[in-house]
Amino acid sequence: MNVELRHLRVVVLVAEAGSVGRAARWLKVSQPSLTAQLKRIESAFGGELFERSRTGVTPTPLGRYAVDRARAILVDVDHLSATVSAMTAVESSAVRLGGFPTAPMSGIASRLRDHGEIEQVSIEVEWATSVLLQQLESGRLDFALLREFPGFEVRLPAGVEARTIVESETAYVVMAADHPLAVASRHRKEIDLADLANEEWIGEPPDDSGFHVLFRAACEQAGFVPRVEHHSVDTSVLMGFVTSGQGVALISPTSYRMLSSDVTTRPLAGNPIHRRLMLAWSTESPRAQMAGEVCQMAIHAYDEAFAEHARWGQHQRMHVA
Repeated sequence: MNVELRHLRVVVLVAEAGSVGRAARWLKVSQPSLTAQLKRIESAFGGELFERSRTGVTPTPLGRYAVDRARAILVDVDHLSATVSAMTAVESSAVRLGGFPTAPMSGIASRLRDHGEIEQVSIEVEWATSVLLQQLESGRLDFALLREFPGFEVRLPAGVEARTIVESETAYVVMAADHPLAVASRHRKEIDLADLANEEWIGEPPDDSGFHVLFRAACEQAGFVPRVEHHSVDTSVLMGFVTSGQGVALISPTSYRMLSSDVTTRPLAGNPIHRRLMLAWSTESPRAQMAGEVCQMAIHAYDEAFAEHARWGQHQRMHVA
C-alpha cells in the first residue's frame, strides 16, 4: 500500500486525539474500522507508529518522526492549495475583500469593480479581527479592512502587512429623535458620555477587538457602569431597538445608510472611545502589488461615507429644528 495524504491526516489525528476511539468519533467511523486502517498504515511505514494501552495511544519513536513530518507535509499541501486558489482567482481577475461591517466596505468594493483589470470582487464580512487575519494568512483573502482600539493593538502574522486608513475615528451615539437628550442637545455639536449614565445600551456581542473593555472603562471614567441590555450583530435589529426608544447605541460616523428620520446622532465629547482603521493584505497574494492603490480606494470610500453622514446629520437637524 502506498502512503497517501489521507493516511497522513489519520496519523496526525490519532496522535492529537490520544486514542483510536476518540479519533474514530472525530472521523465519524467505527473504532474497528479505524484500527484496521491504522494497522495498514503502520505496515506501509514498516513499523508500529503508536504504543497501545488501556488509557490510549502514544507515538513510538518512529511514530513521533512520522507525525512531525506528516504535519509539515500537510501544512505545505494546504499552503499549496491556498496559493493555487489565489492564482486561479487572479487568472479570473477576482479580488477577495474582507472586513468588519462598515459603510466604506461597499465603497471599496465599488471602486474595485470599476478597476479596469478586475472582473469580480467577493466580499467576506466578519466582526472578529483574528478571523480576518487568519483568512489573510491562509490566502483566502487578498485584502481586509481592520479596526484597532487603543491598548489592543493588532498583531500582524508573518506575511501580512497593513497601512493606516483613518488614524482616529470618533464614536457617535445614536438615539431616538424624540429622546429627551436629543431634544435638549439639538443645538449642540457633541454630547457628554456622562449624560448617558441612566440609559440602556444596545451593542454588538463581545469579541476580540477590545471595544467592550474600552467602552466600560470610558463609562466608568465618566462616573457610571453601562447597562447593556441587548446585543445584536444585525444593524437593522440594533436600529429597531433605538428607534423604539429601548436604548441608545454607539455607531461609526460613516453609518448614514442605516439611519432614518426617527433617530439622531451626536459625536461623544472628548473622543473617549475611538479606533484606528487599517487596510491589511497578504504579501503572498498575487494582488499584493495593488496594495497602495487599494489603500487609496479605502481612504476615498471612507471620506465619501463620512461626508454623506455629515450631510444626513445637517439635514436631519434642519428638519427637526
